[in-house]
Amino acid sequence: MTTPLIWVLVGSRTGDNNQVLALVETVGLPFTTIHLEYNLLRAVTRWLGPTRATLDRESKARLTAPWPDLVIGIGRRSVPVSRWIRRQSGGKTKIVLLGNPRIDPSIFDLVITTRQYPVPPGDNVILLPAALSRFQEPPEPTDEEREWLAALPRPLRVVAIGGATKYWQLSKELIGKAIGILRDKPGGSLIVVTSRRTNPEIIEAVRGEVDGAPNERLVEGRFPRFAMLLGQADEIHVTADSISMLSEAILARKLVGVIPIEQNSKGRRKLGPEPRTTGRNARRRDLRRFWHYLRDQKVIGTVDQPLVASIANPNDIAATALKDLLATDTGNSQPR
Repeated sequence: MTTPLIWVLVGSRTGDNNQVLALVETVGLPFTTIHLEYNLLRAVTRWLGPTRATLDRESKARLTAPWPDLVIGIGRRSVPVSRWIRRQSGGKTKIVLLGNPRIDPSIFDLVITTRQYPVPPGDNVILLPAALSRFQEPPEPTDEEREWLAALPRPLRVVAIGGATKYWQLSKELIGKAIGILRDKPGGSLIVVTSRRTNPEIIEAVRGEVDGAPNERLVEGRFPRFAMLLGQADEIHVTADSISMLSEAILARKLVGVIPIEQNSKGRRKLGPEPRTTGRNARRRDLRRFWHYLRDQKVIGTVDQPLVASIANPNDIAATALKDLLATDTGNSQPR
């Protein structure tokens, strides 16, 4: 069998890029990364058919023959472009979509999703127990990182802070409460890691808390590496806004606690007090579906009582589905 030509569509969102890269890296076949930037039409992709009109000029120029056997994208932004690529190939190209396509999933050859998205079930829909992760084997510390860690007594308690999302907000009061609980635990060290989405006010509040405190550190930027800290931590506590960081913490097989976040006014209006199963708003991304699943499965705990649990590896599940798709005849696809 000849090696298939695989395109992976990436963009400006690191978390999204890591998920599609995690999938193809687990499969182990060669692939080409295509970086795309989108224009304002990205907001109306649900109503668009196959088109590259959502792309800027430089991105359009990157999409040229020979057309791939398989294209992998993530999220609604990639949907019109992936369908356009399939049309250019005369229907030869298969489409794999990660996340929520926002349209009929039967349009795709394979949809790989997680529980916060209300994707209808189907033979081509794979529901993962957690998000895909590139950090399956956390890297060993460098000499510089070992020296940094050596100054901190065990157990190492890592707090990973995300940021506000469309329907949810993260306050410095909630972060301060979590830090206070962890400080009350006997012994050990506290490492607080921020992300690009973290509100500067929260960062400043945390800096005021930990600067000068013994055995406490605030990590901003690339040092020490977050992936390394996942491997070295004894406990990992993650703000609930980040599905990817929660998944990475769980897959590290460490004690995990979730730090709660709050609905903003839009979230209270659009999502309501509980996840909706009917009506227009039931089609919206609701993080609580994912949280409830993890809690029901006893996969995550709280800052007070973190849990360590084992779940099926989402990378293996997704990679198996993709290999099965590649094993089918590519010549039977038709433009959709």
